[in-house]
Amino acid sequence: MTRATFPERIETDRLRFERISHDTADTFELYDLVRREGWREEATTHMPWFRFESVGEVAEFIDTAELQWENHETARYLLRSADENGELVGITAFGPEWDERRAGSGIVLAPEYWGREYGVERASAFVELTFERYRLDAFYSTCARGNDPSRRMIEKYVDRYGGRHEGLLRQHSTRPSGAVTDQHRFTVTREEYERATADRATLQFDRHW
Repeated sequence: MTRATFPERIETDRLRFERISHDTADTFELYDLVRREGWREEATTHMPWFRFESVGEVAEFIDTAELQWENHETARYLLRSADENGELVGITAFGPEWDERRAGSGIVLAPEYWGREYGVERASAFVELTFERYRLDAFYSTCARGNDPSRRMIEKYVDRYGGRHEGLLRQHSTRPSGAVTDQHRFTVTREEYERATADRATLQFDRHW
């Protein structure tokens, strides 16, 4: 049997990543998450694409996730916390850009789970997959100017893997409202990753294909 491009499930020390598809995700459970007050305000202040207004919009999001997966474009996952008995805490995505030989990742985490470094743990898995599994040459991430929690999270894992803050990209990203935001960009190159991990084991988490 041909192995999928992306893992169906990833398990780190405290998180379980589950592929978002109609076979694996409960539409109503995801709808309950995105309708929480904290999600609609704090969690999506800088990520308004994930403010779904109806069950139908959530179902359409899952449709899109399935298509992106089948086209080998993006892997989208539900995030569950082992600390909270499998509670759904957010959603994340891993997006390789094959021609450019790089990959990026994003996350939206319910604010009641901020401060636990779930975002760092999640990104670390994707960074290691980028270089060890997919043999790409760079991992990058961006966050909007003023999104200080995301910037602190990104700085932690970028520093762990020897990367750096490239700078502020002005008038870079358009939101659904039409507003254009400035974005901080961070990168880790293959050379930086290899230097940073030369004396430690990597891929110390479970992947299920």
